[in-house]
Amino acid sequence: MTDTTGSNTSPEAIAENAMKVAMTGIGELDVPTMKKYVQYCKAKCSPRLSEEAGDILASSYVKIRDDVRRRSMEASSGTQNEVNGDAQTVIPITVRQLEALVRISESLAKMRLELEVQAEDVAEALRLFKVSTMAANSADKQGDSRLGGSGNPPMMMGVAPSRDDMLRSESFLKSRLVIGTVVNKQRIVEEAASQGYNAMFIAKAMSVMVMRGEIQERNQSRLIKRVK
Repeated sequence: MTDTTGSNTSPEAIAENAMKVAMTGIGELDVPTMKKYVQYCKAKCSPRLSEEAGDILASSYVKIRDDVRRRSMEASSGTQNEVNGDAQTVIPITVRQLEALVRISESLAKMRLELEVQAEDVAEALRLFKVSTMAANSADKQGDSRLGGSGNPPMMMGVAPSRDDMLRSESFLKSRLVIGTVVNKQRIVEEAASQGYNAMFIAKAMSVMVMRGEIQERNQSRLIKRVK
């Protein structure tokens, strides 16, 4: 009998299987296999920014900085309500965050074993930056309104979502998730946060819908499918 164990557990075979799961959503990767894949990517691939990706990142950085500066100037001459309203849409960015965007872009390319960071990697890194910043801002504001201006996210301070919070979160999920489709769980949470929903409440609503059998979790809970 031919021994195929070695070929199935070789770094190349693990990488091929990981790419297949990532692109098709079919199958699962256990934690040890994922660790081997990450180690393989680190050892075999060191992508660098392509000229196009670098230009996009540089122009996006300048645009965000200019937007923040412009909104700050507008807010300084407005009323307090206008200042609060502007604060929800301002997304500040520092040099350190720019460096983080470069690393995220490189990591996204590395996951595909690409030698160059492409424009789509930069676009995804910018999307993650914006939704995570907006989610933190949204949580801060909800914490302020419920806790007398403490600025801490409600769940971190032990404040559970109200019935209205849960109904609103479930309403978003039901409108966003078409019955029968499989989507990335984290991306749905990020999308909700970018629209002003509390990310922790959305995650809680997902868990409730899973318990009710309305949503199924797949691929080690990374994907979700609405079934009813």
